[in-house]
Amino acid sequence: MDDGDRQLDAHRQAFTPPYDLTVGPGRESDNRRFGELLERLRWKAGMSRADAAAKLGFSSEYLRLIEVGKRTPALGQVSKFLDAYGADGAVEKVQPGGYRPHLIVIDPMNDDPVLVQFISRIREARRIALGGPPGEVDRQVDPDQPKRRAHDRPSVRRAVELGVVISLLTQADDSALRKIRETLEEELGYPGRASNGT
Repeated sequence: MDDGDRQLDAHRQAFTPPYDLTVGPGRESDNRRFGELLERLRWKAGMSRADAAAKLGFSSEYLRLIEVGKRTPALGQVSKFLDAYGADGAVEKVQPGGYRPHLIVIDPMNDDPVLVQFISRIREARRIALGGPPGEVDRQVDPDQPKRRAHDRPSVRRAVELGVVISLLTQADDSALRKIRETLEEELGYPGRASNGT
């Protein structure tokens, strides 16, 4: 590592907020603690789980899974929670000192700020595609690796490809999406699904 790399690392560390929680795949303890925080925000708002789920557009069961840490909302959904619960917090807002945490929210138990980092395979793929260092994603690519299963973590190369494909899909029209779905269903062996119009 040369002096330029050391300076860049020091700069990154200086602007990396001291996260209290990191939620996402493989972070069971922090996912549970984050779910408990969301549950406290709901209680403070005086909402039942059913009322909150209806306001958020979720099922009560899905909200329960979030609150017990079995599921985590995407960072893009967190503003809905803050709005629905009238909670004090901000998503990706620049803070004094120049850093921008993914989420900062005030814990209603003690009025302390909680800084939350969100990790996801899609966010990781985008970060790597934009030249960031790999984090939670596998660093090695094995060309002789057997066909992947849906629950396997992607290699760096696969994560980048998925990120690019997802970005392109968001820009595709309905007919292109239909063709892509039909091609994938055929390749993955979903007989009859591509032709039934669903």
